[in-house]
Amino acid sequence: MFAYATGWLGWSRSEALDAPFPDIQLALDGKVDFLAATTPGAKRQKRKPKDTAELKERARAVFGLKRSQQGRGAG
Repeated sequence: MFAYATGWLGWSRSEALDAPFPDIQLALDGKVDFLAATTPGAKRQKRKPKDTAELKERARAVFGLKRSQQGRGAG
């Protein structure tokens, strides 16, 4: 992810190291969308989630939410 942040996105070393992976992924997706929109004849294929579980997991990653830990009581 560091290579994408510093190479493709042009972020500084400190910005790349401070950014969580989901932020880098969203920024990279935005960069690809921008390039597809501004390049004549280019098309971006949208990847649809396979099921609702994948969609929920992607949303957790984007918003930095941790997965609930089932079966663990307060100890």
